[in-house]
Amino acid sequence: MRYVRVEFAFPPSVRHPMHDFLDDGDGWRTELLTWRRLPDETLVTLFRVVAPREWYLERLRTVDSIDRFETAPGDDAFYLKAYERLGGPLETFFDAFVDTEFLSVPPVVYRSGGRLSFGLIGPPNQLRDVLSAVPDPIDVTVERVGSYGGRRLAGANLTERQREALCAARRVGYYDVPRSGSVADVAEAIECSPSTAGAHLRKGEAALVDTYLDG
Repeated sequence: MRYVRVEFAFPPSVRHPMHDFLDDGDGWRTELLTWRRLPDETLVTLFRVVAPREWYLERLRTVDSIDRFETAPGDDAFYLKAYERLGGPLETFFDAFVDTEFLSVPPVVYRSGGRLSFGLIGPPNQLRDVLSAVPDPIDVTVERVGSYGGRRLAGANLTERQREALCAARRVGYYDVPRSGSVADVAEAIECSPSTAGAHLRKGEAALVDTYLDG
């Protein structure tokens, strides 16, 4: 199976209001876990939200396209099920992946600066057509292309944020010998404070060590 990871950058003119909201905080993000389009074209989505719950919901209530929503608590975030009527460039963006053989690999991660990234599994010969169907205002960056083998860290009890920190640490040289990157570099890469980045690294490393030693 062929795998590609892509990042999209949405300019403010076509950005969803709740995507815009993520610019207000340090390390705030949303993870789209699953979705379904109903016969009446309503989009039903399930998100994991890493942001202050009341602030997020207060902003959500001002979005006209949201018909209704439900929430549930989580360990370090909360979950949101929303019913929304899409239109314009955002609907065109989603339609680019309809009627293709590509499968998305969740989570679809929304970050500050209008950035959205996710993985796709599908035939390489369709990739160019799919990406060219993305509306022009949205920038596309292919981050990785290769064979899909599932999550290499699937055996470890890692949160998505810990995985993100560990991947960033390797990318910036934090695990090089001698070390060429710092915790501050990791923090900048994942958009959080150095103390938060350090905590993610320590917890992620501990989970990996436990998994390895436990076989």
